[in-house]
Amino acid sequence: MNDFQSIKDKWQTSLNKSLDNNVFSTWEWLSTWWKYFGKAKRLVILLVEEKNDVLAIVPFMLSKYKFLRCGTLRKISFVGSPESDYNTFILQKKEVKIIEAFFDYLNNYIDWNYLELECLPETSVSANLLRRISREKTYKKWDERVHWVCPYVSLPRSMNTFMKKQLGRKTRKNLRRYLRKLERRSCVKLKKYCEIGAVNEAMEIFFQLHKKRWELTGKPGAFNTLLLRDFHKDIAEQFDENGWLGLYFLTINDEPISATYNFEYNQKTYGYQSGFDPKYADYSVGTLTMMFLIEKCIQKGLTEVDLLRGAETYKSRWTSKARKNLKMTYAQSGLFSNTYDFVNKHNPFKKLQARYMERLLIT
Repeated sequence: MNDFQSIKDKWQTSLNKSLDNNVFSTWEWLSTWWKYFGKAKRLVILLVEEKNDVLAIVPFMLSKYKFLRCGTLRKISFVGSPESDYNTFILQKKEVKIIEAFFDYLNNYIDWNYLELECLPETSVSANLLRRISREKTYKKWDERVHWVCPYVSLPRSMNTFMKKQLGRKTRKNLRRYLRKLERRSCVKLKKYCEIGAVNEAMEIFFQLHKKRWELTGKPGAFNTLLLRDFHKDIAEQFDENGWLGLYFLTINDEPISATYNFEYNQKTYGYQSGFDPKYADYSVGTLTMMFLIEKCIQKGLTEVDLLRGAETYKSRWTSKARKNLKMTYAQSGLFSNTYDFVNKHNPFKKLQARYMERLLIT
């Protein structure tokens, strides 16, 4: 298929029944990503249907890169890469023949020479079925490696239990000290975005707090282009309508000083990004915001705070649990695709490579 709109109604119904249901597989996330970042790429959405029931959906895209006279790389990857923290197939059944059908279609109808599937959760059904495919002789050049570590916080039924059993004594002491210190000078509250203003207004405040936090390190942060900011404002509006937007602000005397941008979906909170005003760094407001967020999630009956990809130090304060994201690649026979495969696996300058590849993208 070459468009999202025609299967909007079927998509979420199928996802709700799927074995790998996460917020980055929703129609809203992927169709909006395509709207902003799909330029010069070909959409390849593959479906398996049985009696008008969609048993499986694979959201792929085809990107072509021209390297002077050396050849063309025709790469199959997940729609949403690299903004999606998790990529999976939408599957209602754990059957390898479904995945085989997808690959048969790719091999017979799509002109491609490289497969690159990033951010596959190690525990997902999608990853397990792809492993089974990779054992076939046809795919002997298949490669699998750990791509990211994704820490997560399991939530008990009460905040008191969480503080006592899941946080160290030193962390509890510091949290109490920071909170007392802040409360001496102001009224401290955690507010949801709707208490701050309209969605767009709240997102602009969040962008500013995020930017201020990263300016301390001399880096631009995660929303350094207008395109990225517009994408996330669009996502925020749609998630707001669905009840999935978890954008919270820590305020003192009603002034937002810290923010956490999350997605609340399928009994989990996905902690996408955060930010804070450096003027309040001595109060560790980012840590306090996380504490209030966890308390809010427990009150709502959620079961997990997924801190998403990246092993940043601050995450270790809250949990020692983590899952792995995998990257799976397969190069078809050919000098060019195999040369790219070698460089891709051994290149230490991944970010520079990604920027360079964008310049080579052709329609």
